[in-house]
Amino acid sequence: MKREKLAAVFFGAITMFGWAVSAGAVDGTIEINQAKVLANGGFPFTINASSAGQSYRLTGPLTVPASTNGIVVNANNVTIDLNGFTITGPGTSSTGIGINASTEAHVTVENGTLTGLGFGVVTGNNGTIKSVHADANANNGIETGSSSMIQGCTANGNATGIETAAGSLISGNIVESNSSAGITADATTGYGGNELDNTTNVSGGTSMKNNVCTTGGITSTC
Repeated sequence: MKREKLAAVFFGAITMFGWAVSAGAVDGTIEINQAKVLANGGFPFTINASSAGQSYRLTGPLTVPASTNGIVVNANNVTIDLNGFTITGPGTSSTGIGINASTEAHVTVENGTLTGLGFGVVTGNNGTIKSVHADANANNGIETGSSSMIQGCTANGNATGIETAAGSLISGNIVESNSSAGITADATTGYGGNELDNTTNVSGGTSMKNNVCTTGGITSTC
């Protein structure tokens, strides 16, 4: 009987150990925070090509020095969850990029703020930018390659709020008070359901309607 009890405890422990390993493999998200970046040599935090398909999550705000990128992505199919935190540069004279994935495809950035940088976030083709505040950056708040989606974001107080390439979708965003252009796109990119300064603040793109435009205190759909 004692031997049977010991066997039951042993196999129970093995089962729990296997479950714990499995859970760790499922939740394989890599955490990023200021202390970790500085402990690894400082900015930029670089995501290498071997990390394709990996997910990352901020666990605290990042403060990026002047003329320096915050996060550089050198891999396709990467997801970066800002987790409600902010990547902050030194101000609107900055030339750095908060998240630079300009050469990579299928990169997702979501759920946080990029401000005081040269560019907020830049991705390559098939990028997805969701629920991001890209505000008060010196150049583009949000920039993507072709066939991308920018949804549920704010892009306010930048030079250009949102700039994207062919075949993209810009929907449900607030794009106001950008000094050069609110949205810059080509005719194959559709924008709809956005809140805009006015249609003159859109360079290119095709309206999918249901945008709300405010001109001289008068609000209309456009």
